[in-house]
Amino acid sequence: MKISVKIILFILSILVTIAATEVYQRGQMIKNVHILVKNAAQNPQDTSHFLTEVEILKLVRQDANIDVSNLKIKEIDTRKIENSIKTNNFVSTCQVAIDSKGVLHIEVEELKPLARILNKNSTNGAYITETGKLIPLSPNFTARVMLLSSQKNSDTKLLDTAFWKTPNGKLFINALKEIDKKPFWKAQITQLERDNKGNLIAYPQVGEQLIELGSARNMEDKLTRLKTFYDKIIPIKGWGSYQMISVRYDNQIVCK
Repeated sequence: MKISVKIILFILSILVTIAATEVYQRGQMIKNVHILVKNAAQNPQDTSHFLTEVEILKLVRQDANIDVSNLKIKEIDTRKIENSIKTNNFVSTCQVAIDSKGVLHIEVEELKPLARILNKNSTNGAYITETGKLIPLSPNFTARVMLLSSQKNSDTKLLDTAFWKTPNGKLFINALKEIDKKPFWKAQITQLERDNKGNLIAYPQVGEQLIELGSARNMEDKLTRLKTFYDKIIPIKGWGSYQMISVRYDNQIVCK
């Protein structure tokens, strides 16, 4: 019986110590702020970001109305900080936590752009993400992604958010994702041009042949046939033999 009482008292003393420590820690000032931004390029060697640490702290101060340099731990609303940072156009997710040493950790993951849309009417464009969200250009960072444009006199509104929510817009997104997920095509196709009917022309990094893809449908199959052209026809005919390669029609590779 005495042993049981001692065990209970020991456990209670531990709980009291933990509670007292937590109360003490929560009454301490924030010692430091550590910000980690995962870049949009998903490249650990690339330290460039759409958002800088200064801009993130500005979001916390202005949008969340929290001055992290002059507050106690108990006064920090981590959820409020997360929500304020998530309102930024470049942010995908955000996590905020305070460790036992009083350091406020802010981890931000930026949205990953699939392509950059060129605006034929001005110098301003935008990025399109894999979820169909348009995000603005940034003075801090230029993502190395494929370029998108509309044919001259085309009324395709690639910079219109509503377009990317339509069936054709979603189909286009899927085609972009298909190109993006394959390293060869991600490096080889530098620009896609779209006409009023949704047909696509690809401009390659290597070679002068234009690539006629047709609609955004069945992009995986079209890229497979196009790879056959590069692997089996180019070595025999050479790079300068054709001006146009078309895979728009099923089961065909047309060289002009």
